Amino acid sequence: MEDKQLWQQLRDGREDALERIYREHVDALLRYGYQFTTDTNLIEDCVHDLFVNLWRNRQGLGPNDSIRPYLLVALRRRIIRQTRQGMKIQHAPDAESMDFAAVPSIDEAIIGREISDEQAAQIKAAMAQLSKRQREALYLKYYEGLSYEEICEALEINYQSVRNLVFAGIKALRKHLTVLLLIMVLLYFAAGR
Repeated sequence: MEDKQLWQQLRDGREDALERIYREHVDALLRYGYQFTTDTNLIEDCVHDLFVNLWRNRQGLGPNDSIRPYLLVALRRRIIRQTRQGMKIQHAPDAESMDFAAVPSIDEAIIGREISDEQAAQIKAAMAQLSKRQREALYLKYYEGLSYEEICEALEINYQSVRNLVFAGIKALRKHLTVLLLIMVLLYFAAGR
């Protein structure tokens, strides 16, 4: 079933549509949430609240052709809001200032694939050279498999900006890594889906 039809069923009040959306997207949402914080309880609460509010506000939802980007945006906003409330200050993190880890366990995964410690250190150093937005765009493109249009929705930026982020991210990685290591990083992202 297409996202458009599933979303409409949710808007029409079908609980099975909500359940299907949850099943199809919960793992990706949790992974995405872990990129912003390691607070498991916060992430799980935010994902839970996201689906509760989705159900409560279903009648006010507009049409939607692509569910995952909508959910990613909603989750990011919820995490930021909860972080602000937890910090009880007005200048708490926003989408630009929150750190995006890309893949927190990338070192373990790479070492698990039996590459040298030196190569793992090179990958970690190269990833650290990327901006938060570049890491996030690469994560969404290669790990979550989103299209450029869906990344536009998820990051709330225009198409060309997304293309530029992905291109600049790959260019920066290429500058710091050998071609083989770059391919391994991109394959790691692609295998995560």
